[in-house]
Amino acid sequence: MQATARARYAERKGQLEQRQALFLAAWKRGVRLAGERCFDITAASVDCAMDKDQLRPSWDYVEAHLLDRSWGEAAFLAALCSFFNSHWGQALLERAGYPNLCDVAATLDAEHAAVIADLFCSYEGW
Repeated sequence: MQATARARYAERKGQLEQRQALFLAAWKRGVRLAGERCFDITAASVDCAMDKDQLRPSWDYVEAHLLDRSWGEAAFLAALCSFFNSHWGQALLERAGYPNLCDVAATLDAEHAAVIADLFCSYEGW
């Protein structure tokens, strides 16, 4: 019994670590696409970040510059911010004119949509 419980724990831990790695890889792609200036990068670079907390959205910058972007860029950035803080992200989406996920999906090109899809599939919470 004890070996089985350990095996299940190890399997779940491995799955969690894999999801975290997939999320971080997708998040890094999103940071590059949205622009590094939109994030508070505390690692030496985006590539060097070992944790999503080293690539947090820059709240003040995003608030000040969201609507300076094209509609698609604003939708993408707001969707990214939703993974960091769902309430803030929803408010950003609404300000940018995208009240729901379907509107965002219809706006994004394949590269940007793939990032959001990968984040969605690997999200474990911030």
